[in-house]
Amino acid sequence: MPKTRLLLWLLPCFAACSGNEIVGLHLRLQPDGSADLTARALVASPTPSPAEVTGKGVAWGLRGALVHTQGTVAKLADLRFGDDALQFVPRMDANKLTVRIQRSAAAGWVAALTPDKRTREQLAVVVDTSRKTTEVGDVLRLEIELPAAAVGSSVLPSARGVEAGRDGRRAWLSIPVATAREPGEALTWDVTWN
Repeated sequence: MPKTRLLLWLLPCFAACSGNEIVGLHLRLQPDGSADLTARALVASPTPSPAEVTGKGVAWGLRGALVHTQGTVAKLADLRFGDDALQFVPRMDANKLTVRIQRSAAAGWVAALTPDKRTREQLAVVVDTSRKTTEVGDVLRLEIELPAAAVGSSVLPSARGVEAGRDGRRAWLSIPVATAREPGEALTWDVTWN
């Protein structure tokens, strides 16, 4: 139960500290093109928490969870999330990674990380009891920890709210869920390192 309380206490901090970028993918890229992957997904959880199971005298309502899952990717070019809306094209010999991102209402990678807008609005009440947050999990963050210092992180074409950046060995791309789900030209994110 202490872990559940800690998660519920920290969840608003994650939202406040990272511009609501609590959902996304973090890849630790290896020189051979493999990667360690952490997925952070916001879900309307069907499973009762220990607090719900042991709590007495309360009628529980909404339930949400931020689920962190880790795994290993043998070959980054083979990574998929339900469809081909998110494609990784590594060029390890050139110290370059291109990520192609299709924008569509049915993009599998978006659905794998965050629920629909109505559910995100409902979960905001669970995450932020002050009710200052109107929607949670509305920005997706792709982050790559590179084998060496990043020298470039750029995205084309420009799109509403999309931002690429880099710092040290990390490169990231932030994409509002609304932008990822609207029809539009595919995004190409290029990352280079020393």
